[in-house]
Parts: sequence; structure tokens; C-alpha cells
Amino acid sequence: MTDSLSFWLDKGSVLRETSAREEGPALPDDTPFAGVSTDTRDLRPDMLFVALRGEAFDGHDYVGEAFRKGARAALVSRSVEATGPLLIVGDTRLALQGLARAIIRKRFAEGKRLVTLTGTAGKTTTRELLCLVLSAEGRRPHTNRQNWNNEIGVPRTLWEWGEKDGDAVLEVGIRKPGDMDYLSSVLVSDASIVTSVGEGHLETLGSVEGVWKEKSHLLNWVRPGGAIVLPLDLLFRYPASPVFRERQRRFFFVELDPDPGDSARGPRSVPEGSTILTGTLRKEEGGKWILSGTTGPESFSWKMPSPSSILAMDALLALAAGNALGVSLQEGANHLENFSPLPGRMQEKRTPEGALLLLDHYNSNPLSLRGAFQWCAEVWKKEATLSRGEPGKLLAVLGDMLELGEDSPRLHREAGRIAAETPFSAIFYKGDFFQDFREGYLSGKGEEARLVPLSGPPSSGQGVFPILTRGDVVLIKGSRGMHLEQEARLFGVEA
Repeated sequence: MTDSLSFWLDKGSVLRETSAREEGPALPDDTPFAGVSTDTRDLRPDMLFVALRGEAFDGHDYVGEAFRKGARAALVSRSVEATGPLLIVGDTRLALQGLARAIIRKRFAEGKRLVTLTGTAGKTTTRELLCLVLSAEGRRPHTNRQNWNNEIGVPRTLWEWGEKDGDAVLEVGIRKPGDMDYLSSVLVSDASIVTSVGEGHLETLGSVEGVWKEKSHLLNWVRPGGAIVLPLDLLFRYPASPVFRERQRRFFFVELDPDPGDSARGPRSVPEGSTILTGTLRKEEGGKWILSGTTGPESFSWKMPSPSSILAMDALLALAAGNALGVSLQEGANHLENFSPLPGRMQEKRTPEGALLLLDHYNSNPLSLRGAFQWCAEVWKKEATLSRGEPGKLLAVLGDMLELGEDSPRLHREAGRIAAETPFSAIFYKGDFFQDFREGYLSGKGEEARLVPLSGPPSSGQGVFPILTRGDVVLIKGSRGMHLEQEARLFGVEA
């Protein structure tokens, strides 16, 4: 957490950045704030409380409580009865932008750098990997707490970027058109990454092209001379994008295990002066998986904690971004030895019986689901190699992919078809799109006897799930709103 000595924001700065007018008890302009809060539940003494309004709440109703808890002032958009100083603006949500810009300018003046990243899948894992790559002298960059990646969470993350911190790595999430314009205009960065583009938030963004259009706005705010880091595939999917006509920034592209016969991916197809980091994921004797890569002048090698091509791509993006900021590839790879997945994101846990649970239930969309199927199949083979025996059971506990709009039935049918190509012994499915998933599964020649719907409370799965033994692998994958951590507990694991 940030304290008043490291935060840096005073009343005069707030007035300049937000054009606020004062009401109530006066404060000197040099009065410091210990931080900024939009929620009285985590407000600490001497903070600035910002009263936001949403569809189901109004922060102005909590101004009194904020002062009772020690707020030094409140930023509001209308007068309220209060015992403390009020700073009144036209729109408190827009005022967040000004406060965030003030922090960024201050940290830039101190020589610190900012990296931003977005994408349909892989944002948080790439963020964590990049924080390791950019770690120096035992100090990790400042980054988002929890899921603070939206129009409220990003400013809150910036407010906690203290003078004692190093660089910052910010994950940026969007849900609807306009979100990225609001956020990216704040986030002038030294480097920016788009991890992937696929079907996600289609109920608001409309199409995969709409996803790219919205997310790529973040790249427009990279400072001249800064770096844009992307999977090479995005260049070939969206070659007409204005992003690729940019000449004031440096491009870093990554690709994993390219097809040597694919001539379209040659160096002449990329913007002049681009750097391409090509990676290869291979299994060595003894079952170890090694990710290696090269840009030509530099190369690296990293022993992967899990045989996942998705994790490999995230690592390539993190290493390329670190390289753009002056970290050698091998030095960055050495830092990755400390990588540990976050809860619910490509996390591996053992059951009391020795079976392996693959927990990836924090989020789900078609892109990440395909990667999860590939991941679990490779891990299943690895488990058989380690036990020097026949493969055990490969099971899946799946939940609906949410926020896909009118494309949901089609995309769940496609998910079922892909699941039929994966050697699952059984699939347990929880959610409203079971019938669509079942239709796709059967069309892919999946055996109906292997498909089991889950209904009722989570405890109802206790008698449905088979007894696990060492060598068995269980993938648990679904959107956060499906709460599949409840099913994970039935296997004796806290997710």
C-alpha cells in the first residue's frame, strides 16, 4: 500500500488537474493526500475520497462515511452535506483521468517507465511474466492489484504508483466501445503489448475485428521511440490497420514454432526496422520442456514449468517487451525462473490422491479454451511419462463462456467440437449452454457417454466425479461467473 510520503498528490494538484471548485472548510494548496479511494471500505485516513456514480450506486451517499473514516477531502460532482472539504467537478469519472495523468507525469519526471498491455487472453499472465523480466535489484515493477484493470481500477493502480517504486506494468481491460479511448488517453507509455485477439466481449464489441479495433487504440499512445509488441499473427490478420503504418515507434513481433514452409511470414512482410523474436517449444529427454528463442543478435533458453504453448507465447511477449526496454533475452529468461501462476490462471495443484488439477477458471473465451485443451493434453502425456506407466484419466470440468452475446450458441458448439478432438475420458459441464456444447461435441464424433451435465448445487457433483489416482489429470475451465472453484473443492483442492 502507498503512504503519504511516497504517493505525492496534494490539494493544489487536484485543483489544477480537475478544475475543481472548493466548498466547505478550506485546505492549504500544499495539503498532501495519502492516496485516493473510490470505496469507503478500503479508505484510510488522510486519503482523497472520489464519489463515483453508477447504475446501481452513488458514491455521494457515502461522503459522510468517508469523512468519519478520516478522509482529508472529497471529490464530488454536486454539493452534499458534509463535515469536511469538498472539491466539486462536473464529472468525477472524468476527473479520474486528470489525477492519473498527474501521477504519470510525476513518475516520468523521476525517470520511471510505463508499459501497458491488453488482449483477449493472456493479459494477466503476460503482466506477471513481464514484471519478473523487468525486476531489478530485487524490486518488481508496480502493477495492478487483483483485477484492477478497468476504467476505475487503472486509475486506482496509478494512484498507488509511489516514488519508491520502479517502473510500472499496467494491464488494461475493456468491455465496450469507448472504454479504451477513455483509458488509453491517460496511459502514455514507453511500450505497449496486445497479447491476443479473439472472441471476447462480443456482446458489446460485436466481432473479432471490433475487438482488434478497440484494443489497438492502446498502441496509439506509445511515446515516439517507444515499442509496440505484438504476436506476428496480428500483422497478417490486420495488415491494413493504421497501427502498422506508424514509423515513430519500434515494432517487436513474436511467433512460436513457425512453419518453415510459410513464405508469407518472411522478414519482408514486416515494417522496416522491426525485430522478430522467434521461439521454439520442445520436450527434452526426461520430460522437461524448454522454450528457446532468438532475434538473430540475441537468444535465450527457459525451462518451462508447464508444457503450454499459451504460456510460451506469453513469455515471448514479455521477453520481447523487456528487450525493447534494454533487458537482454537471457537475463529476462533467468528472471522467469521465479514465475508462479496466479490463482485460477494456468495453475497446477495436486489432489490428496496425487492426481493433477489444472485450474484455469478465472476467465474463459474460445481462444483461451482452445489453449487450455492443448495444455491439458500435453500435461496428461507428461504425467504418464513421469509415472513411467500408462496414461491415467483425462477429465474436464467445464463451464459456460460468458459475455459472447448472440454468438454464444455457435461458439459453444465450436467448443464442443474441439473438445471431441481432445482425448478426454469424461467431460462434466456446468451452465446454460450445455445443449449447444453437446451438439458440437457429438458432431465432432464425441461419445455421448463421456459427456455429463452438472446441475444443482456444487455438492451434487460429489457422487458424479470419479475417484482420482496418481496419473489422472483434471482441467477446470470456465468463466469467472460460473464459480468453478466450488467444483475444484470437491476434489480436495482449494482453488
